[in-house]
Amino acid sequence: MTSGGRVKVLLVLWALLPLPAAAQWDAAQLLAALARAVPERIAYSETRRLAYLDVPLTTSGELEFRPPDWLRRSVQGSGESYVIAGDAVRIEGSGGGREIPLDMHPALRAFAESLRATLAGDLPRLQRYFIVELQGSEPAWRLQLRPRDASVASVIQSIELSGDGATLRRIETREAGGDLTVTELKDGR
Repeated sequence: MTSGGRVKVLLVLWALLPLPAAAQWDAAQLLAALARAVPERIAYSETRRLAYLDVPLTTSGELEFRPPDWLRRSVQGSGESYVIAGDAVRIEGSGGGREIPLDMHPALRAFAESLRATLAGDLPRLQRYFIVELQGSEPAWRLQLRPRDASVASVIQSIELSGDGATLRRIETREAGGDLTVTELKDGR
């Protein structure tokens, strides 16, 4: 075989060799990074656009998270807070409080798990309730959550979490009836 023939054979063999896999950035890596970086408290502002109102509703407050499943949402100026712990949500306000079992409200459970599982870095728990799709790259990502359960999908169309690196910046919740809630996280992490 001539040297030109050997070069052609080597080029063909080289082309057939598998390329080393590019570093894949996936939902599991994103959630692990979020879980490592999430602070205990995060300030937020929220805008709700309801189909039956001309003017959006705005609130602000603080989210507190303690892994794996304790989450409190305090609403500034109202004295209201919502605590999700284990299998229940407790609504607390100036007139007292009440507890709602999450198992009685599948859409409420799914919404609670969208936040708790994301902040805890628990992809299997998140996938139990949602079809999970990561878009973008590490510096600018979007995590799209679509409910698996039809009864939940009749209430929640999708939840989109977005951010950069290990920082969750925004949560958009689209309801099946056309309502949209956008939550902006203030403290970066």
